[in-house]
Amino acid sequence: MKHTAFKAEEYDKKIRQTLPYYEDFYKQILDILSVMGKNDAVWLDISKNRFQKAGNRFEQTAVQEIEEYEKYDVITAVQVNHYLSEKDRESAVKNCYQALKKGGIFFSFENIAPNSEKGKQIVLQRWQNYQIANGKDPAEADAHIRRYGTEYFPITVNAHFETMQKGGFQNVELIWMSYMQAGFMGIKE
Repeated sequence: MKHTAFKAEEYDKKIRQTLPYYEDFYKQILDILSVMGKNDAVWLDISKNRFQKAGNRFEQTAVQEIEEYEKYDVITAVQVNHYLSEKDRESAVKNCYQALKKGGIFFSFENIAPNSEKGKQIVLQRWQNYQIANGKDPAEADAHIRRYGTEYFPITVNAHFETMQKGGFQNVELIWMSYMQAGFMGIKE
């Protein structure tokens, strides 16, 4: 299974050409943690570079590979779970829940699926237009859009809520949404 559309050396440039408001994903996470007073947290993320400036302690692991119990204050999965099957996605979210300390927070920012076929057509065209306006050539933007449902597997906002609740989170919130991306927060009670 391919887990990203971009090579590592071109990732930062290409992701900004592809995802509207990509940097806002991280701003949202840091803002919420500040409001909640989690300024000295132990984090788990696939790429600690995004959050190093926050001054927290990090461990770097993919959410699918977590085996610890009640160890972390914060776990982030940014643009990760939409590559997983439904079963693997549910397992990853459950692993995150189990790995969080009481009061810990799980953030997931993912591509999302519209609720209807007509909505899908509209937002995919809008997303393709964004990519072209931000430097991708039309063929490259079209190729990325065609990956929908074949190389990455978005689910609806409601399905994200259900997956997080199945994983154990009783408190699940939509914290951000634009184009076909959304941010979710689950708090372990």
